[in-house]
Amino acid sequence: MFQFLNFNRKEAYYQFATAISIVIISFVVIDRRVFKSTVRKKMSPIKPNPAKVFLRSEIASRIAALTTEEKKRQSQIVYDKIINNPWYKSSNRIALYMSTDQEIDTMPLINHIKARGAAAFVPQYAGGVMRMLRLEAGDEESMPLTKHGIAQHSKDQKREDGLETGLDLIIAPGVAFTKAGERLGHGGGYYDKYLANIRSTQKMAPKVVAVAFSCQLVDSLPTNDYDQKVDEVIYAD
Repeated sequence: MFQFLNFNRKEAYYQFATAISIVIISFVVIDRRVFKSTVRKKMSPIKPNPAKVFLRSEIASRIAALTTEEKKRQSQIVYDKIINNPWYKSSNRIALYMSTDQEIDTMPLINHIKARGAAAFVPQYAGGVMRMLRLEAGDEESMPLTKHGIAQHSKDQKREDGLETGLDLIIAPGVAFTKAGERLGHGGGYYDKYLANIRSTQKMAPKVVAVAFSCQLVDSLPTNDYDQKVDEVIYAD
């Protein structure tokens, strides 16, 4: 009889322990599912502003409709305006971009900067960060292209960093602008982050001038607190 009671007690302990184990495992599984769901929510990319997406597409269509000759004509007018701009004339350390065929051509400006003995800096995109690196002799001819077709210094090239040594003027690209200086970029946030950084860290912040085709000017832009304005927009008309 005592053996029978002892057996039942052991069986009850075993069943109880099994039930507790099942409960614990269930909690662990649920907790892992909740954790994974939370991580996925935190890691999910920010949804782009539909108004910005639409406007980027609209401006891209406008630029695509321009002939090669018209792009050259407007680029020449912008070039003439830039080299006669007082901010440009007084600047010796100038950051600008390596243009594609969908942007105002900056190569004549790069040549002009070098010809007058000033320093030109251009963007390098790497690891989600944009740096402005100094152009040295021959750099333009040997630069690799990014997946977006933008020429930039390779990762192993050592060049002076404009953020560390200071800039006088930044000539910025963009998708769309207002005459009041609002700017819509390509969506990566590189220039907004860079301008916010240099404006807060450099003792005397550089002036920022945007250059654009006339079709890139709009009456208003969808903006938020992270969007950096430019000091002036220079365009053909």
